[in-house]
Amino acid sequence: MLALRRRWAGLSILNKAIVLSCTFVIPILLVVGLLLNDFYAYRKESDRILSEYVLCTDYMDAVENEMSLLGEMTFAAPGSVELEDYADAVQNTSLVWERLRTTASAGGRDGEVLRQVIGRMMKSYRARQKIFLTGLRGGTFDADEYEQLRAQGEYLTQYADRLMDDFLMEGRDSYLNLGKRSSSQNIVFTIAAALGSVLFAAAMLYYARSLLLPVQQMSRGARRVAEGEYDMGDFHYARTDEIGMLADSFNHLKHQVARTIHALEGEAQLEKSLRHQEREAARLRQLIEQSRFAQLQSQINPHFLFNTLQSISNVAGIERASVTGDMVVRLANFFRYTLDHDDSVVTLAREVDLLRDYISLQELRFGERISFEMDCDARCDSCMIPKFTLQPLVENSIVHGMRSRGEGGRIRIVTQCEGDRCVIRITDNGGGFRTGSAVSESEKKGRPSIGLKNIAGRIELSGGAFRIASCIGLGTTARIILSMKGDDQT
Repeated sequence: MLALRRRWAGLSILNKAIVLSCTFVIPILLVVGLLLNDFYAYRKESDRILSEYVLCTDYMDAVENEMSLLGEMTFAAPGSVELEDYADAVQNTSLVWERLRTTASAGGRDGEVLRQVIGRMMKSYRARQKIFLTGLRGGTFDADEYEQLRAQGEYLTQYADRLMDDFLMEGRDSYLNLGKRSSSQNIVFTIAAALGSVLFAAAMLYYARSLLLPVQQMSRGARRVAEGEYDMGDFHYARTDEIGMLADSFNHLKHQVARTIHALEGEAQLEKSLRHQEREAARLRQLIEQSRFAQLQSQINPHFLFNTLQSISNVAGIERASVTGDMVVRLANFFRYTLDHDDSVVTLAREVDLLRDYISLQELRFGERISFEMDCDARCDSCMIPKFTLQPLVENSIVHGMRSRGEGGRIRIVTQCEGDRCVIRITDNGGGFRTGSAVSESEKKGRPSIGLKNIAGRIELSGGAFRIASCIGLGTTARIILSMKGDDQT
């Protein structure tokens, strides 16, 4: 028994399943084979009984038909249709009797005796019938022969009835015996099937327990490892199948995870320290950028302020105070926006409003020499942008781009929503410059570019992107890409 258990433990799960399946399938196949054999025997016996019954019924019908036609021979003329029909009936009766006589019968002795009696009577009846038919075809009707034929026919009918009764009795007894035998075999097969099912269920229960119990234990162990209990004991099963290999793999994986977790904890501590240092460095960079931005705010071009005030003075002498008041309001808005140090990042709508005030003031200064176009997508209004981003870019287009043009200057500002991004384009048809570093080129020529490097740095620090494309003689395009998630910008 111990050797059998060891041999069973050494089998793989697939081989165990095959063995258990064979122990259940083979008996089931045997039972099914016995059932099919019994069914075949039952059907064969039923077919024999029905065949004998049909032959006996056909013989009775043939004899009765022959006797019925014999009664019409009284007035039959030689060569008449009645005579031919009677001859056909005689031939049909002989054929049916021959099949009934030669059929093997499992009936009793009485049935066999009745067949012999009917056979001898058929010979005598056919001989007398032949004589009667010969005379009838010759035109002679023998009344004595006719009466004797009718008497013998009545006897044949009675014996056929007795043979039918004997067949029915024998068939009933055979069916009863078949039913009893089938019932007995069904009981035996049912008991065998029930016992086989119980044994198979017990074997499957044992097999399932041998599979599921270790899996459940390892599942609980995996849950404990997931909760951080890496020092739990190993699983040991005295088996070499897939469950044993799974347990060994689980133990190895548990130790490997424990070593990895300990290493990760050390790395996490180091990474935490590095992140703290990075946050400090980012805070210092932000302070530096804020100081640069404050410096940019304090470096408003005094030449621009002077020209603006001069334009206001000239217009005040020509027009009424309404235009002068409008210019003063826009200039006041500009100063208010400039002097507001509370926010370093504002909505794009607020930055565009400042730009409109600035453009209105510049339109008064340059007149038709420079035209301004603005096409703003309202979906971008809530997008966050660093303060003083658009105005310095437009001022650069005026100061550097339009300096070489006497008239026909055009500056176009477009904001457009593209998916989850806001794209801002500021395009002019000024003189342009060679691609590379616009800031370095301006510095080489002594022209102070108004905060391009500072603007690019602040946009990238806020999570956006800043690009400049230019072609000498055609113009310049500044492109800003911002995230539409304005609440995420700080």
